[in-house]
Amino acid sequence: MEITLYLIILLILLIFGTHIGVALGASALTILIIFEDTNLNVISQQTFASVNNYALAAIPFFILVGDIVMKGDLAKRLLDLADILLRKIHGGTAMAAMIVSVFFASISGSSVASTSALGKNVVNLLGEKGYPKRFIAGLVATGGTIGLLIPPSLSFILIGSMMGIPVIDLFTAGIVPGVLQGVMLILVTWWISRKNNWESNFNTVKVTPKIIGKKFKSSTGMLLLPVVILGGIYSGMFTPTEAAAVAVFYALLLVILLRKTNMMGVWSMFKGALLQSGMIYLIVIGGALTAFMLQSLGLTQELISYIANSGIDGWKFLLIVNVFLLLLGMFLDGISVIVLVSPLLFPIATAAGIDPIHFAVVLTLNIEVATVTPPVGLNLFVMSGLTKIPIEEVAKGVGPYYLVLIVSLILVTYFPQLSLMLLR
Repeated sequence: MEITLYLIILLILLIFGTHIGVALGASALTILIIFEDTNLNVISQQTFASVNNYALAAIPFFILVGDIVMKGDLAKRLLDLADILLRKIHGGTAMAAMIVSVFFASISGSSVASTSALGKNVVNLLGEKGYPKRFIAGLVATGGTIGLLIPPSLSFILIGSMMGIPVIDLFTAGIVPGVLQGVMLILVTWWISRKNNWESNFNTVKVTPKIIGKKFKSSTGMLLLPVVILGGIYSGMFTPTEAAAVAVFYALLLVILLRKTNMMGVWSMFKGALLQSGMIYLIVIGGALTAFMLQSLGLTQELISYIANSGIDGWKFLLIVNVFLLLLGMFLDGISVIVLVSPLLFPIATAAGIDPIHFAVVLTLNIEVATVTPPVGLNLFVMSGLTKIPIEEVAKGVGPYYLVLIVSLILVTYFPQLSLMLLR
């Protein structure tokens, strides 16, 4: 009864446009106070504990790095370099856009940030070369999803902080699946371009070492940014949070030296990052209260006991979870899904004999798919706004890439070595 009432309250609040974090928290509070008679001091302690985590401090920094790169117009330099290097290949410019999406994933950690940063530049560049808007929108929307998988990943930071898993281990687990997915997306981009004979004049374009050198020089600052972030983390010089803060300083210095912003621009970047971070923390608090409610009702333990006693195979459990998450991702954004299901599913997955790090990668891959799945896929809305075409057209452009995301999800789900090989 309590769970049914919780879902009814949550649904009503969402229908009336309440922020998902507020809706989650208010629904859980109603059940805790009315049915469990939970002390308000206990609730306040749970609320504070949910965000009192050092790893979560990395979130606003990585969001800010993405904003700086986007508003400082730094992504265009990378795109121009990749375009020059691949210009002699059929569909080279489109492949360059996908490669830069993978590269940018190692900077921002956010799917929406990656899509937003590259969207405008890619739309202009590919549009000039005759690529249809639907294809461009699908390419960028899907390429942006890799920001959730390749480190640094906001998804892994959230999961690690909530479930007590070392964030650096989650980052490492995402490398091989992320690179594999990136290669598959690049190959599909080449195949689609070749099939439709887009950019068919690639053999007539002149590319000289002087031009390449000039583009490489202008991109050097951006090329070093992932080195600062990932090099600092894996060398042991920085924690992920410290690396994020250093990356902000480096990116700000870069845009200031290149005269790409002023003090008002810097303030706008900081303000945007703070607002986005505040919304994420609000969802984290709401999700934590929901998890505490489920524990108080004993539902989590009941499900764990059921899985343990039923003898269900791990592969069957993962299949059920994937279908459930894909359906849930159609109606909730990725952060909400992570916060809502992690406290419930991770203990059950462990009881089913599934490595929690592997399960974190599987969860993140599902979130990737959710970002390009109607009706709530955020990347679809971003690209619809940039290309001025309807959401359904963007979704059609995503179509061929959607199959790649599903295939990579299946591979990583049933071949855990892909996510664990660098940790063993």
